[in-house]
Amino acid sequence: MYKILKEKLINTTFEGLNKVIESEHKNHQDEKPYSYCRIQEGYNDYLKIIFRKGKINYFRNNFDWTSTPDEKMNCEELKEVQRDDFAKEIAPEIKSKFEEIFFKYKDSFLFRYKFLLVLEFDGEEALVKDRTYSEEFYIENKERKEELKSKMEAYIKEVIFEEKKAIKDTRESVVFIGNLFDFYLMGYSEKYLIELLEKISQVMKSVKNRKLEKEIKNDILYNLTKWTDNIFLKLNPEKVTEEQIDLYIYKALFQIKYGTYSYDTKFACEDLKNAMNNYSSLKAKQYLEKGSGSLADELIYYKDKDLECKANDVLSIVDIKIKNEIAISYEKALDFIITLLNNGFPHSYAIKFSSKSEKVFLDIKGLAKSSTHRFFRKILDFPELHDKLEIYAKTAMKEFEWYQDVEEGEKSLLPGSYAVFALGLYDEKYFPLIEEYYSKLDDEHQLAHQYFITVLIDRYGVSEKSLAIFLDGFLSGQFDKVFKNLALLLEDEENKKLLIKELENYGKHEKQTILYSIWKNKWQQKIKI
Repeated sequence: MYKILKEKLINTTFEGLNKVIESEHKNHQDEKPYSYCRIQEGYNDYLKIIFRKGKINYFRNNFDWTSTPDEKMNCEELKEVQRDDFAKEIAPEIKSKFEEIFFKYKDSFLFRYKFLLVLEFDGEEALVKDRTYSEEFYIENKERKEELKSKMEAYIKEVIFEEKKAIKDTRESVVFIGNLFDFYLMGYSEKYLIELLEKISQVMKSVKNRKLEKEIKNDILYNLTKWTDNIFLKLNPEKVTEEQIDLYIYKALFQIKYGTYSYDTKFACEDLKNAMNNYSSLKAKQYLEKGSGSLADELIYYKDKDLECKANDVLSIVDIKIKNEIAISYEKALDFIITLLNNGFPHSYAIKFSSKSEKVFLDIKGLAKSSTHRFFRKILDFPELHDKLEIYAKTAMKEFEWYQDVEEGEKSLLPGSYAVFALGLYDEKYFPLIEEYYSKLDDEHQLAHQYFITVLIDRYGVSEKSLAIFLDGFLSGQFDKVFKNLALLLEDEENKKLLIKELENYGKHEKQTILYSIWKNKWQQKIKI
């Protein structure tokens, strides 16, 4: 009788598994190993099967946040099975049969080179204390593993070291970085992985890879965090190696530099503190207290009766405390920042500004009211510092860098932006500075300067000088905005004549972009080009 019960349970288990496999085939019709991604041999490397209360549930992913199975089967016979019988007789047979299926599909996209099968059983024996069972079975196809490793090594050589090809797409990015962090696959040391990640970050700045730079960094941070949570923090602190601690610290530094959320720096600093306190890391202590150590002490700290300045190049923060609200205080603060930037301090940084002065900001609706913004607005109150402010702007402006005072997104600004906006609205003699600023912008990602252009139009109105600044501004970002205030000014025929004359300096596509920015789709009714 028990033999029939056992067979029924196992048969039902594999009926459900066949449904899971059938579903995968429907989702990936005509797909073969490496056919869609040259470094992806297959999809699935995990399955949890839970046997409980007459039901068998299948979970293809190890997600803690979901209790909804990918497939489920009813099996009344399960209620009659006891824990010990399941562990001794049923689980080994399920494992054995699954192993046969795994190697049967060795040339299919269905499985990866490795697989973790998790079986969990919760019996019905109400009076028995230990009625649950859980076991993990790891299976590996060594030939497939070596094949994938070989393809990865060739890919790394061609794409990263020789730079003969670009990373193809988002999918390839995800697979590539995921494979890199598979220590069983690649066999890298933590030290070499850090060196390789740095090389990848450098390569992603090239023109052919730039479109995926943000994606790659997100993938790296995701896998660094996953490694931290699932591997490193579960190790005995007394047994971790220096290289493992270094990778843990690298994760924190990477999160500070490339994290996209306001809490990234907070969590990263907590990791550095943990490395310092619980892993006795002197490196983490130095990063928290003084930065990387590559900048001389006199560069990262200054104090006198008027102000106190200190900088941390790891946290990318400049802390400025103004004690005396006079021009010289702010001039010395500007000099401090300019010297930092000229000596390798990150251009993507933020200012923590402490002052007893009123909290004022540039009169540009749409800009974030941050501490960095407030500092540069305050300097506008001292006309004798405007030329120094221009020197700062030219020093700070660097393509593909961003102030770290707001989360990356629509409000992000190129370093130097606040100074350019302040000076540009103060006097038209700074129009060349605005033009230089436009030339440094990443027109695909920077949008916040559109608010500056709107105010610039209101400030100067239409003239030969101002029109060129407005129109170049329209071309400096891919923002879907109509500058209605300029359209209103162009109702004046003399102003429209100036526009027609200015448009002669632009190509056909540029003209259309400009006119769309003024009148949207109605531009053809307003003007002939």
